[in-house]
Amino acid sequence: MKDIAFVLFGAVLLAGGGGCAGIRPSDNAKFQAVVAKSVSPGMPFVIGIKHLVKAGFTCDDRGSTPAVVCTRMRQNTLPYACIQRVDLKTDPDRKTILEVTPQPIVCAGL
Repeated sequence: MKDIAFVLFGAVLLAGGGGCAGIRPSDNAKFQAVVAKSVSPGMPFVIGIKHLVKAGFTCDDRGSTPAVVCTRMRQNTLPYACIQRVDLKTDPDRKTILEVTPQPIVCAGL
């Protein structure tokens, strides 16, 4: 019986009962609002990265390709974490942001 209760508890967590951001559509909307407030097409690349880092993102801008991925990890009190990701596309010289694409929030846990 305890095994069944544990499995049901895990299923509730995976279904969104754990309160991890990204499970509800409103959480994705809030995430997209943060991204829109931080970075937008036409913005200088360096300024956009600075704004995203200030918002808690880590951006992998070490390469020379126009594609840059920025992520932010959100922890929960439960053994659960969510990753927020935004993809940036720049001009070939990496001076201007051309596209900003927030990805759906992804969560995982034990």
